[in-house]
Amino acid sequence: MVNIISEISKDKVFDLLNQGTRVDDRQFSDYRDITIKTDYISKAEGSALVSLGGTTVVAGVKAQIAPPFSNSPDEGILITNAELLAIASRNFEYGPPNKFAVEISRVVDRTIRESPLINLKKLCITEGSEVWKLHVDIYILDYDGNIMDSACIATLCALLTTEIPSATSINGEIIINENDLKKLPIENKSLLCTIVKINDELLIDPNEIEQTLMDASISIGFREDGSICAIQKCGLDVMSVNEVRKAMNLAYNKSRELFDIIDSKL
Repeated sequence: MVNIISEISKDKVFDLLNQGTRVDDRQFSDYRDITIKTDYISKAEGSALVSLGGTTVVAGVKAQIAPPFSNSPDEGILITNAELLAIASRNFEYGPPNKFAVEISRVVDRTIRESPLINLKKLCITEGSEVWKLHVDIYILDYDGNIMDSACIATLCALLTTEIPSATSINGEIIINENDLKKLPIENKSLLCTIVKINDELLIDPNEIEQTLMDASISIGFREDGSICAIQKCGLDVMSVNEVRKAMNLAYNKSRELFDIIDSKL
């Protein structure tokens, strides 16, 4: 994804960073305002609309009964897909998911899966035959930087609010009780915190112009207990060991705040 900004905008960003502030008057360690609306899609089993500053993402969950994977016959299936809608940014195009969309879906999937957020074994109906298959679709509706964190929060909230009917196998026939809805078997909440490096400064929750000017970025996935479950580094510049440690400490502290915000919204 290529974004072009003027030299004037670059100079303004760099001048403000030298003064210890950012283009939107935030401190380096501040997130933008977060809004969360759950049950946003009436036909989905679970959904959430999340706005992080000017970035807006919607995630929806659909559940279906399907055969399990051959290497995990007693586990349910989780499939994550992200799409950058062309209406969200002048830099997004129509067509199949590009590399950036694939990266988003993979990093969010890894954060959720490695937590693990869901006990997939409890989504098994009949071992080797039928399990619940969860499709998580993530759509970026409006873009102003930091899709990773927004998409992960939306996915987490959608899954936390997902309800599926009870299903049992009787004499080889699957009986579904639509009147008996149950929450997913949640084990560990997890989310991402993204930090960018610009001119040797570390900024959390980059907006679009900051993400364009970054030398490198690191997205760190945390479980609710504070342990790390995923890391993704982007950008061409290197980050020193001290910078990575500082980024981890900053991300850890901010993840505590994010979990509190999510708990209060749900």
